[in-house]
Amino acid sequence: MDSNILRIDFNAPSDAAKPIYLDPALLSPATEDTSYEVAVNHASDPIKSLKDIERVSQWYIENGRYRDNMLFILGINFGLRISDLLTLRFSHLIDDNLKFKKTFPVLEIKTKNTRKTKKNRYVTINKAVMDAVTLYLEHTPNVCLSDYLFRSLSNRGSNINKPIHRVNADRVLREAAEALHLDCHVATHTLRKTFGYHQMRMANNDPRKLMLLQKIYGHSSPTMTLAYIGITSEEIEDAYAHLNLGYGDHYLIDSDLVEDATVAS
Repeated sequence: MDSNILRIDFNAPSDAAKPIYLDPALLSPATEDTSYEVAVNHASDPIKSLKDIERVSQWYIENGRYRDNMLFILGINFGLRISDLLTLRFSHLIDDNLKFKKTFPVLEIKTKNTRKTKKNRYVTINKAVMDAVTLYLEHTPNVCLSDYLFRSLSNRGSNINKPIHRVNADRVLREAAEALHLDCHVATHTLRKTFGYHQMRMANNDPRKLMLLQKIYGHSSPTMTLAYIGITSEEIEDAYAHLNLGYGDHYLIDSDLVEDATVAS
C-alpha cells in the first residue's frame, strides 16, 4: 500500500465552521451592489443540541411556564403534528386510577382525512413526559382528567376547557428560542423534527430506524424523511467541507476502482 496516501477521518470535527480572515491588502471593499436573489427559507429546524434542549426546558421552568415546558417536552418525545398534540387531554396519558399509561392510541388528523383505511398510531409515554406532566400538575390547581393538556390560560378563569391555538403554540416556542438565542429556526414543526433527528442520532443512523421514522411520519421515501429531520443538509455541508480538491494532498484516497480494459474508451 502506498505510504504517501493520506487517510481522511470523515467523522472528525470539521474546520469549515472556523472563520478565515484575509489580509486587507489582498482585497478591496466592494464598489458596487453585490446583493443577489435567494429563496427565503421558511422551514423550521430540529434542535440538534441536547444542551439546547435542556436549556429550553429549564427556561420555561425558571419562568414558571410549566404548561409550555410540558408542550415542549411532549412535543419532542411524541413526534406528533401540532394539530394532534393540541387535541390531547390528561385522560390520554393517565387512566381513571391516576396511573400513567404505557402507551395510548392516536388517530392522526391528517392521515384520518387522507387514508381510506383508518389506522391508529400508538405513542409511548416515557419518563421525561411523566416528569413534565407531574411538574405541571404540582404547580396547577384544580386540573381534571378531562382537561386538555395545553389548555388556554385565558379560558381557565372562565372555566372553558379549550386548548391553545397552534399560532399561540408557535409563539410559545419562538419566545424561548429568541430568549436563548438558539441558532436554528424554531416553529411548531421543530418539535416533530427534533423527535426524528434524535431518534436517528440515538440509533447511529441505523437504516432500520430510518424505515421506522418513514412509517411514523407517513413519508413516501427515506430521502424525504432524512430531508425533513435535517440530516441531509448536514451531510451535504460535510461533503463540501471535506472535499478540498486542489488543496495540496488533503483529499488523496486509494481506490479499488480500475479501468476495465474491455470497455471501449
